[in-house]
Amino acid sequence: MSVPPPGPHDAGALPPPGSTAPTSAAGEAPEGWPPAGWPGRASAGGAPQGWPPSGWPGRTASARTAPSWEPGRLHWGDAAVVVLYVLMMVVGLGYLLAVLLGLAPRDPAAMDVMDGFRVNLVSYAVLVVAVLAVSWRPLVASLRVFATHTWLKILLLPALWLVTVLVNALLLSLIGQAQTSANQAALEEMTTQAPALGMVLMTVVGAPIVEEYLFRHLLVGKLSRWINVWVCAAISVAAFTLLHFLGTGGDFQWVETVPYLTLAVTITVTYVLIGRSFGYAVLLHMVNNGIAIAMLYLVAPLLPSAPAPVGPGALLSPLLALLG
Repeated sequence: MSVPPPGPHDAGALPPPGSTAPTSAAGEAPEGWPPAGWPGRASAGGAPQGWPPSGWPGRTASARTAPSWEPGRLHWGDAAVVVLYVLMMVVGLGYLLAVLLGLAPRDPAAMDVMDGFRVNLVSYAVLVVAVLAVSWRPLVASLRVFATHTWLKILLLPALWLVTVLVNALLLSLIGQAQTSANQAALEEMTTQAPALGMVLMTVVGAPIVEEYLFRHLLVGKLSRWINVWVCAAISVAAFTLLHFLGTGGDFQWVETVPYLTLAVTITVTYVLIGRSFGYAVLLHMVNNGIAIAMLYLVAPLLPSAPAPVGPGALLSPLLALLG
């Protein structure tokens, strides 16, 4: 029994082997013939469609489909986290929450260093929960970046930190005397009173997750669907740097921004070049903050005391670039 060639009622079926293509009066094959999947049907590149098959040696993924951890589209969860961040860090909801929990005084003027530490710890705890609630899937998926060249990418984490340190030192030597920013001075004072575990949770775990979500995953990864990725990168670097001086009212020396600027450039460029891996950016930020906190706890107390701006923070400033 012969099988008829596919018609409009059976457009997905394949003609039987040995059948010939129908021709028009002019002797040409009609449009759409041979059908998709028919042996010999060539794609735009000249090779038969679907050949070589998936997994065949030498077959490479399309640049449009790799990597498999694309940041995706902006959604309402992203907007909610951004609003929550502004409320917690700018409007002062984190302080109000700490007051309700009995962790800070009702009078802001009565706050001391430990009160400030507790307010920041509460704020970051809430924000980390919110960030992971809306983005844990892309965060975990982006760790597939280690599936290839695993050891190279692991070694790059401390290597990129070292490059950042060297660039910091070079820039500061060209600009002039290093200075301790208000943000850095507050962190130094916190390390003299706050428990090390609490500082690690806040600066080495909480801050990288929240900041990389905002400044890389959203501002670069998702925003670049509509704006050129390097324009997004420039916006991210500027926003990240200025955030760390949000509470100064513009009263700071530009030399104080150097450690934050170089860190922002390092993480942002790495994020773009490594395939916009949210997880890799978080790990790179964690390595930086972890080494900085170790310096503050282990090295800064051993340095000689000196008046500002040449204090321990200024001496260590090429090594330090922390959270806002």
